[in-house]
Amino acid sequence: MRISDLADDADLNIRLRVAGGEGRLDRPITWCAPTEHMDPTPFLSVNALVLTNGMGLNVKDFRIWDAYVERLVSVPVSGLAFGLGAAHSELPAGLLRACEVHGLPLLELPPHVPFVLVMRHVERVIASERYEELRKGWELADQCTRLAADGHSLAEVLARVADAIKARVAVIDQNAFELVSAGAAHGGTARTALRLPSGESEQFRLAIEGIGSNIVLQPILGPVAAVIAMQLSYTLGSHSPLHSREAARFMEALYEDRGEPSVPLRRYALESGFDPDADWGAVLIGTSEEVAPAKLRAIAWRARVGLQAGFGTVRFMEEAGLTTLLLQQGHAQADLLDAARAFFTDVPELSVIVSESAGLSELPLALQLARRHLGQPGVHQAPTADLAGIVQGLPSPGLVAMCQRLLAPLASDGGSSLRETFDAYLRHSGNSAKICDELFIHRNTLSYRLRKIEELLKLDLSDGEVRATCMLALGIVASAR
Repeated sequence: MRISDLADDADLNIRLRVAGGEGRLDRPITWCAPTEHMDPTPFLSVNALVLTNGMGLNVKDFRIWDAYVERLVSVPVSGLAFGLGAAHSELPAGLLRACEVHGLPLLELPPHVPFVLVMRHVERVIASERYEELRKGWELADQCTRLAADGHSLAEVLARVADAIKARVAVIDQNAFELVSAGAAHGGTARTALRLPSGESEQFRLAIEGIGSNIVLQPILGPVAAVIAMQLSYTLGSHSPLHSREAARFMEALYEDRGEPSVPLRRYALESGFDPDADWGAVLIGTSEEVAPAKLRAIAWRARVGLQAGFGTVRFMEEAGLTTLLLQQGHAQADLLDAARAFFTDVPELSVIVSESAGLSELPLALQLARRHLGQPGVHQAPTADLAGIVQGLPSPGLVAMCQRLLAPLASDGGSSLRETFDAYLRHSGNSAKICDELFIHRNTLSYRLRKIEELLKLDLSDGEVRATCMLALGIVASAR
C-alpha cells in the first residue's frame, strides 16, 4: 500500500495536493495514525500515514506549520492526510508551503470522507498485501523444497530465490565470507541480511543486495530461510556426498597406502565419485590448539563449498585439528593454489598446504608429503617430492631387509643411543651444536659416539654419498615399521 494508491483511488475522492520529494509517493504505508497533537512524533513509527483535522493547529504562522511538518519528516512518515470540515474549510497555506519545502506528500480529504473510511481501506489493502506476501513466501519455500528434494545444489536453490525477489542473494558465515551466491543486484541499492536457523557455532546469514524498496523481505524469505538452512546443513554435513562413508573409507585408505595403489583403492575412488585415472588436488587445513575447533570447521566448510564452483568433485575428511579436502578438476581448468588462497584471507593463523598429483599412484605419497609440511601459517604449495616421500615409494621387502642389515650393528650395545645419535647427525648435516642440544649430550660424548658408529658400520662419514645412503636406509627402515 503506497501513497499513490490512495491518490489514484476514485472511490475515496482523496486529492493529492503535494507530491513530495522524489520517490515519496512510492513509500509504503504500514498503518494509519489519527492524531491532533502538535507533536505526534512520540506516538508514530516509520511509514505511518498521519490523519489529522488540524484542530490543534488553527494558526497562520508559517513557522509553526514548518516545525510540525519537519517533525513528521524526521520520523519519517509516509505522508499526511488532512481532513477538511471540522476545523478548516480549506488547506492552510502554511501547511501547503511547509510540505513543499520538506518534500512530504500531502493528501486532502473532503468533509464527506471520514477518517474511519480511509483507515478501513488502508487496513484492508495492507492485510491483502500481507496475505499475498505470505502466499508467495510459502510458494517459494515449496519450490525450493522440491528442488532440494530432487537433488539440486544449494546454488540452484539460491538462484530460484534470487529470481523471485529480483536481487542478489548469498549465504555468508559469521565473518561475512560468502559460501555461495546467486543473482544480480539490479533491483536497487538496499542491503540487508536474515539470520538462517543454525547452531551457535555456525551462525550463517542470508545476505540480500539490490532489493527493491517496495518488497517486504520477512514474509517472502522467512519460510524459505528454513529450507536454505536445511540445504546448507546437508551440503556441509557428514551425510552429504561431500562426506559420505565411501569418501571417508577412500581417504583413510589413501593415508594408509605406501605407494602401491591396490584394486580396492581404485574401487573406493570410483565409489566416492572420482576418476581414478584423472589428475588430483588436495587442500590440507591444519590448526593449533589456539584455534577453536568450531572455527576450523566453519572455515573448512566455506572452503569446500566454494571450491565446488571450480572443481567438479570435492570430498573431505575431518580429524582432530586437521581437515583434508580431496578434489578433481571440473570442465574449466582452475589454479588450485589461487583458488584456495581466497578462502583463508581472514584466518592467517591457519596452516594450509595445497598439493597436486598426476595420478592415483602418486596421490598417497603426495598427501603424506603435504601433511609433513603442515605447521607454517598461511597458504603454501607442497613441494613435488621430498626425501621421505621418495623413501616411502620404495617398499621393496628386499630393500628393507638390506637397510636393516646395514644398520643392525648400531644395536650392538643393546640400546638405541647410537641409532638416535646417527639419525640426529644426518638430519642436522653434522652440526655439533644442534645435535648436542637435541640429545642433551656433551661434544666429547658426540665425538665418541660418531667414532663408534664409523667402527661398527665400517663406513667413512666424511663421504657425502655414504651419508646420503645411510639417511635413505634410516628412512626406509622407519617406513617399514
